[in-house]
Amino acid sequence: MFGCAAFLLMAVKLYNVSLSSLASNLVIVLLMLAVIVGAAAALGWVIARFRMRRK
Repeated sequence: MFGCAAFLLMAVKLYNVSLSSLASNLVIVLLMLAVIVGAAAALGWVIARFRMRRK
């Protein structure tokens, strides 16, 4: 965790990456992760329902 924070601080300081750009990219990544996890959960729920109905 400390290494990740140090890397982000280095990106802001050395490469002149704006903090708002990093924050917006983080939000986009977290939203996409939520979509992927939600889709996997929904697919698992559908598969479980099909298996329960067959028995």
